[in-house]
Amino acid sequence: MASSHENWDVLFEANNLSCGYGTQVVLNKLNFKLWPGFFCGVLGPNGCGKSTLINTICRVNEPLSGSMKFAGRELSMLSRQELATNIAVVPQETHIAFPFKVREVVAMGRNPHLTSFFGAGYDLKNEKVNRALAATGIAHLSERDITHLSGGERQLVLLARALAQEPKLLLLDEPTSNLDISHAVKILSLVSAGVAQEKLAALAVFHDLNLACLFADYLFLVKDGTIRYQGETREVITEKILTDLYELPVKVYSPPGIGRPQVSVLV
Repeated sequence: MASSHENWDVLFEANNLSCGYGTQVVLNKLNFKLWPGFFCGVLGPNGCGKSTLINTICRVNEPLSGSMKFAGRELSMLSRQELATNIAVVPQETHIAFPFKVREVVAMGRNPHLTSFFGAGYDLKNEKVNRALAATGIAHLSERDITHLSGGERQLVLLARALAQEPKLLLLDEPTSNLDISHAVKILSLVSAGVAQEKLAALAVFHDLNLACLFADYLFLVKDGTIRYQGETREVITEKILTDLYELPVKVYSPPGIGRPQVSVLV
C-alpha cells in the first residue's frame, strides 16, 4: 500500500534491502524512499527491526543484500566523511561518561567538516554550533557538564549536535522513548521545524502512535520482517491496518482543531 508520491524528489532509496546480523535476517527485501522536506516515521511491534533499519542506513551494520542509494549514489561508495557530513543520527540514549561541557558535545557535530585531524574548524564558538544551541533552546546550558543534565536535556544536546552537523538526512532511533511528554513534543517539534525550514529528510522510530500521527508526514509500518504498509499518515492510520499491525483493537478518531488522526486502544 503506497501513496502517489512519484513526483517527490528522492534523497534516499532502498531496493530489495535485507538487514540483520550475521546470517540472521531481521528485515527482508525492503523497498522505500525518503524525501527532503518530509518527516517520515517507522512504527511496528517490539523486535520487528526498527532500530536495525536505522543502524543499516547509517552503516553501523552493513546490509545483508540489496542496495541503498543516497542522492543517486550507492551508499557503500560514500566515504565515512561523506557519510558523516550528510547523515546524522540521534540515538535513543547515549552514555557519556566524561564531563564534557554541553558546547563541547554540540561542537563534536562539526568534526566531519574538519579538513584534518588538527584542522581549523573545530571551533567551540562556531556559528553553526551557536545556531544549534539556540535552535534547541539550550544555549543557557552551554557551560554545564552533560553528566549533570536530565534525560530530556541530554536528548536536546544530542539533537543540537546532529543539527550542528548540517546533515541532509536525520535519523532518530526512538529519541523520545524515555522522556516526559513536554520534552518529547519539544524534540519532535524541533525536528519538524528543521524538516520544513531546512528541507531535511527525517526518519524517526516511534513507539507512541499518537506522537507519530502528530508529527510524521509519511509512515512505514513494519511487521514480520517487512514493510507491511506505507503511505501518508492519514492513509495508513486506520483501525483495520493498526489492528492487523499490533493485533489489538483500536479506535481512530480526529480531534477538532488538530487535523491529524489520533488512536485509542479498546480494552
